[in-house]
Amino acid sequence: MKRILMVGAGSCQRSAISRIKSLGYEAIAADYNEWTEAKGLADHMVLADAFSPEDILRCAREYRVDGVMTSGTDQPVLSVTLTANNLGIPSFLSDDTALLVTNKKHMKERFREKGIPTARFSIIGRGFSDTELSEMKPPFVIKPLDSQGQRGIFKVETIEEVRSKLDDVLKHSRSNEILVEEFYENDEITISGWVDKGRVKILTITDRVTFSPDEHIGVCTSHENPSKHMDQYGKELKELTRKICCDFGIEEGPIYFQFLVGSEGIKVNEIACRLGGAYEDMTIPYATGADVLRMNIEGCLNRDYDKKSLQHAPEPENTKPFSTRLFFCGEGEVCHMTPVEEIKKLPYILDAGYNIHIGDLLPTIENASQRAGYVIVKGETRLEVEANLIELRRTMKVLDKDANNLIRTL
Repeated sequence: MKRILMVGAGSCQRSAISRIKSLGYEAIAADYNEWTEAKGLADHMVLADAFSPEDILRCAREYRVDGVMTSGTDQPVLSVTLTANNLGIPSFLSDDTALLVTNKKHMKERFREKGIPTARFSIIGRGFSDTELSEMKPPFVIKPLDSQGQRGIFKVETIEEVRSKLDDVLKHSRSNEILVEEFYENDEITISGWVDKGRVKILTITDRVTFSPDEHIGVCTSHENPSKHMDQYGKELKELTRKICCDFGIEEGPIYFQFLVGSEGIKVNEIACRLGGAYEDMTIPYATGADVLRMNIEGCLNRDYDKKSLQHAPEPENTKPFSTRLFFCGEGEVCHMTPVEEIKKLPYILDAGYNIHIGDLLPTIENASQRAGYVIVKGETRLEVEANLIELRRTMKVLDKDANNLIRTL
């Protein structure tokens, strides 16, 4: 039986680990947490840092794996790629490309070098001078170079605030520098697709809805398919996606690109070479027929994996409508939750799940890691999806001891 090392074992990797096993392979889950629900699904659990190529290479050698992969998360892509290429087992990316798509310094510098539109930016460290930001207009967005889940991201109004928040950003990074960008008022759009020997197949173009930037900048609350911006920007988004893949040397595997649309047109926020973390492994097969999770799994084992399901996938504007709700809850103790089994039985639900349990004390929302759960709503049209969401809000509850509904973003 072939063995696959799954790098990361959080909620984003849960369905991938289950699918590995259902396909007849042995799953080894590597994560820095002693225990997660996804880790418990695997055949073997390993304590290792998904961000550490050294840790992951050690695990891969110890278990003599045939493939190594991740899903739904950015930073482990580098560990996966370096490990696979070191061992000579299948890898979607080169080491250089993996670094470009996981480190924002290298990513943004490549954008600038290749003329890819992006927000004006600067890379700074402790002790930076005001002149390093003199050509940028506030407000600013400050980010770690190598983090994920919207951790350590702040919107600030002045250079003095950049300086005061710099250490808070660096807490979420392995680097001694941070990224500073001009804030660009925008709607966010996400493209998911697959690259096959350099040929880019775009599968979905969705609206990535977030909290207001003054609350929790960049924290996603839903994905809406297809995008409301398709008519105006669809062609340009497709062309830009193909240019990025060419300019970054992305020849094979999944892509997940985030774009910003505003008064100055399209700007690229960031790119990743992995399946999205908003349950795209379920929504893409539903909307397009393309079994991207199976391709991801088989592709880490075999360079000639089966890609037939890509052939009949429709253009993004013709895909089935859906809304993936990544819901958050307010502060309080969870005393009751509508059973997930009841939610899944509703005819308009593709899937649903909780990340919380009865008895949990929920803190103030700070980043994407605090999602309370997800629910994927389908319909024949966008209007039907919206009507089904209204019905879902009447049905789905997370209650505190005073019977207040704690759900905030459904």
